[in-house]
Amino acid sequence: MSIALTSDEDLPWQLNGRTNLKTIPPRTMLHYTKRYPKDRLDSLRLRGDDLADMVATELHSNHGGLTKINDLLGIVHEKSEVPGERGDVFRKFLEHSRAKPPWADKDKIARGQRVHAVHMPFMGLSLFSGSLVGGSQFATAAVVTALAGNITSDPLRRINETGLLLAALAFPGSLFDAGSEAHDSLTRVRLLHGALRHWLPLSGRLAPHRDMVPESVYVEGEVPINQQDLAITLAIFCYTNLRSLRLMNVILSASDIDAYVHMWRYAGYVLGIGEDLLPVSLEDQEEFMLCSMLHQGKPDWINGRETKKFIDVFAKNANTQSRGIIPFDKVQTFLHQMTRYLNGNDYVVGMDIEDLGDDHWTVRFIRTMGFLFGTALPRNVPLGEAALFHWNTFQVRRGLRQRGTPIGHAAGSGADVSAQARSRL
Repeated sequence: MSIALTSDEDLPWQLNGRTNLKTIPPRTMLHYTKRYPKDRLDSLRLRGDDLADMVATELHSNHGGLTKINDLLGIVHEKSEVPGERGDVFRKFLEHSRAKPPWADKDKIARGQRVHAVHMPFMGLSLFSGSLVGGSQFATAAVVTALAGNITSDPLRRINETGLLLAALAFPGSLFDAGSEAHDSLTRVRLLHGALRHWLPLSGRLAPHRDMVPESVYVEGEVPINQQDLAITLAIFCYTNLRSLRLMNVILSASDIDAYVHMWRYAGYVLGIGEDLLPVSLEDQEEFMLCSMLHQGKPDWINGRETKKFIDVFAKNANTQSRGIIPFDKVQTFLHQMTRYLNGNDYVVGMDIEDLGDDHWTVRFIRTMGFLFGTALPRNVPLGEAALFHWNTFQVRRGLRQRGTPIGHAAGSGADVSAQARSRL
């Protein structure tokens, strides 16, 4: 099912039909649209990922259970060699994973990855506040994440897991083909989601789930990590991330925004998100996201104590890693204000974060750094983009080596896309 490039409606949060990345639409402006009415969003909560779900069911029923949960892709490759019908489910999954949709543009995806690498320090802050913290406003998904043990049991583990995925994306060439680092990382996440959709209902953990979320966002019969949840996560990594970058004074060209959206569109395909939810444009994804925020977002539901505890763990870690040079209270204040500033006051009301104003040193600091290192240097200084790219990817490689998970040759050379391809973008 294809979707239109632009909505046929006049959407109040857009400016002349285009996404206005400089503003966060207030909740009073949100409403359902013709493409995303409430009943359609309800239906998305009943859909999982058929191919990944069939793999999980087959492993559980006929192949000794869901073991080696962190290497399900390796198990799928192994089981695909089983002759006859017993290997069919695994072969079908791998065939889909290897297939390229006709719209996938290798050069544009590579350019999107380079944009990601060049602006990685700002991406990290944006995705910390928007994905790991701001995403907690989605009540049902937050409960499922907690049930899976991803945040409350070990916050730093969640940060590291997300960081590893983002690190793999920093190398142009690591996403397009099956077998390369980013592609395999996303495929492993897809299989893990399938395993969780299978295991959580059987474990009994979902039994009290109905009473743990607000009545207004629960859809009877919904499955955990459903298509709407997956597409919301994709939008946090793409639309919300781009909006946060702009608020930090990181100004990307229209062609780089287009390439970045295309990169995440393809990443969403690898993750098993349905074609009807993969964004053709930034406007597509903004419309879906804001309708979903009305549908699933409950900012007043957020547990402020737990959210602040999560932020404080990260602040304490930064203080420890710097051997006390970076004061804990300064990092804490900075992260609190970034969470408020980048998500918008309407969407963090339950966090009980004091609004110190957009003229506070934290906001002024990040806007100054964003303009200098996110806009002026890469766009106006000769070889500035190349210097940032090589420095950031050097830091990523060094960090991965320290963790024992180096990026190999399958991640590509890290070279820029060709001049011809860039001009086409």
